Amino acid sequence: MKDIKKIYVCGGSQCIGAGFIWKDVKKIYKEQHNIDINNHLDFAYPNILAKKLNVDIVNEGAPGGSITRMLRKTYDYLLENYSTIKETLVILEIPPGWREELNSIDLGRTINMTVGNILSPDDETDVACGNNKKDTHKIHKDATTYFNSFIDYYFERDKWMANLVGLISFLKLNDVEYIIMDSGDLDYFLKRKKVNLNYNFVWFSDKFERPMGQWADEDGLLIKHETYGLSNDEHMGIKSNQMVADKLYKMITNENQSSVS
Repeated sequence: MKDIKKIYVCGGSQCIGAGFIWKDVKKIYKEQHNIDINNHLDFAYPNILAKKLNVDIVNEGAPGGSITRMLRKTYDYLLENYSTIKETLVILEIPPGWREELNSIDLGRTINMTVGNILSPDDETDVACGNNKKDTHKIHKDATTYFNSFIDYYFERDKWMANLVGLISFLKLNDVEYIIMDSGDLDYFLKRKKVNLNYNFVWFSDKFERPMGQWADEDGLLIKHETYGLSNDEHMGIKSNQMVADKLYKMITNENQSSVS
């Protein structure tokens, strides 16, 4: 991988260390491990990686971040910074499941929708983004009607994946270095379509295509594991974020490495 001067990352909550946003989680880590978590981004694997490489980072992940949002934000960044994108490493963390970015007229902003906040307006996805907990209640009826009337997950998934192929083609066309952390079925989509190109996926097993989140859960590396169940948060913990950053660092610097497992 060529020398880079900046990292741009977009995706869901894992890439921003979203589990470390909450006061109760911070309190547990301080009491159990004597770790002060002032800024959750300092404990997120892309930011740890940027520090190891001594480069700047723009981290635009978000709790409940969707592929729709990732496409919009990434294209915006690339086009607004076109003169320097060849010096940038783009990390795309593809989130799992149904998620959508809706532009709410009532709220005057976009809102990240997931199955969780469709099922309950008390879901804290939007709160984790720094918004008022009443906002999801304001749009819940309309969002639920939209979801129930128009959403077929498999149809939506294939649209997202086709659009992702377009974004990756843009990166390839412009000679931009990129890494894909796939938890959202892009690899499966490409195989179904019999596309065999190298798409720079990063897996967490030498034997099969093991996504990052699956690896962290199966190896007991989530926040709920590190806090011995005092928190039920299912985001990656401190150790797993560090391990992912180490793995990516070795890839980027071409150091000999074995799969994280």
